[in-house]
Amino acid sequence: MDLNIKVDNDKENKFMKRREISATAEYSGSTPTRDAIKQEICKMLNLKPDASAVVRINQAYGNMSSSIILHSYATREAMLALEKEGRKKEAKAPAEKKEEKKEEKKEEKKTEAPPEAKKEKAAPEKPAEKA
Repeated sequence: MDLNIKVDNDKENKFMKRREISATAEYSGSTPTRDAIKQEICKMLNLKPDASAVVRINQAYGNMSSSIILHSYATREAMLALEKEGRKKEAKAPAEKKEEKKEEKKEEKKTEAPPEAKKEKAAPEKPAEKA
């Protein structure tokens, strides 16, 4: 996929302690992933990918271009403190994502009933037949 990104606006938000970057991406094929866009912008502007979050990707139907808003912080901790929950999950390292999925599976297994209880519920007792 060919991805060309042009930075439209790059401003410093001193109150929130971040850089707010607006860009336009032109590409062929499908819309690039948030991660691909983030990596490309961070490489262009010499930013830390783990301390940056793609806030929005807007694409008009049928166009091969999108407008992008990215926030970049000085540290990863600052980003995690200020960004919304969905962007925090996106910014996690792959190892952290795997650990989180394992924990979720463990919690699901704990909440399930033991196999003996399932058998008891599945097979109701039959009433005694008269002879």
